[in-house]
Parts: sequence; C-alpha cells; structure tokens
Amino acid sequence: MTKNRLTILCVTLLSLFAVACGEANVDNDPGLGGQGGTGGVGGDPIDPIDLVAPFDNDSAANPSMDEFLSITGDRELVYSDLISAEDGDREDFVQFELPNASNPNQNIRVAIDCVVEGDTEVFARVEILNVGNNDTTAATGGPIDCNDGFSNITIRNDRVQAVRIYVQGVPETQTLIEYTLTVDPFLF
Repeated sequence: MTKNRLTILCVTLLSLFAVACGEANVDNDPGLGGQGGTGGVGGDPIDPIDLVAPFDNDSAANPSMDEFLSITGDRELVYSDLISAEDGDREDFVQFELPNASNPNQNIRVAIDCVVEGDTEVFARVEILNVGNNDTTAATGGPIDCNDGFSNITIRNDRVQAVRIYVQGVPETQTLIEYTLTVDPFLF
C-alpha cells in the first residue's frame, strides 16, 4: 500500500468515525416554539467559514495523487478530499496511468460519492482527460456526477489520465462537498 493510499484511507476512516459518533453531549431540544430557537431544528447554525475547503495547491500540472494501476499492484484508485464554492478550493486534480497494452482503448468504471453541506442543488463532477504525445482528449462516457453510482468510461491506456474533480452549479449559499472518487480499471 502506498503512502498516499494509506494517508487517504486514514483520513476517510477518521471522517467516517467522526460522522458515525457525532457529538456525544448534544442537547437535541428544538428550543422555544419547537423549531430550534437559534439555528434551526436542534442546533446552532453552521458557520459559513466551516464550509470552506482549504486550498491544497494541486493543479493539472501538479496533481495531489499520481498512481500507476495494474493487475499485480494497486488495482484501484480511491481518493477523498474537499471542494467548496463560492469560497475555498473549487477543484482538485489527480492522475493515474494503466499498463500500455496492444489495444489502446480500455473500459473502466468511475464513481464519486459525495456529502454536500450548504446548497444541495450543487454537486461535484468528474472530468477525465487522456494526456500525452502533445495531445489531450476527453475520455468517452459520463458525465460522472455525485452519488450516481459507477459510470462506464473508455480511456486511452497508452496515455496518462488526468482527473479533475470540480463544483458543478452556482451555489446560492457557501457550500462544502466532501467526496470520495473511485476508479476501477479492471472489470473482470
């Protein structure tokens, strides 16, 4: 297991633990009038600053993860992070590469699972580009949107795959999206 995958796994498990446990000493009294007093049903309002994804300085030229996937090594890419809009980090970049085979096209499965806080009409979208030989083309298939399950995508396996995860839509309020991207290239 690579250091990046171990770090991502730890962050994901920590996030799941935090969500599952919640706050142990929360008073769920809805307040006067039965609708929450200050902050809506059962709690204080979410501070918009808490809905801002920190900038992680990744880019298409400097992705936050670069994986070589193979049948005998890392078989799957799983990546979790945060994006937000209007303020904060609006997009993330990762890349992966597959073994070069005699057939340059390969079918893969891609999914993105999301939790949205803020404007729930906004979501994350995944774009995959085949990059190499002074040429960039879009992978075939999709769109790949939050919580739609796996999408079948055709990529060029003789190229590096640049993946962009970004906010889709214009939020009416500050919005944070916590996502997990899964790329499964070996469909048998």
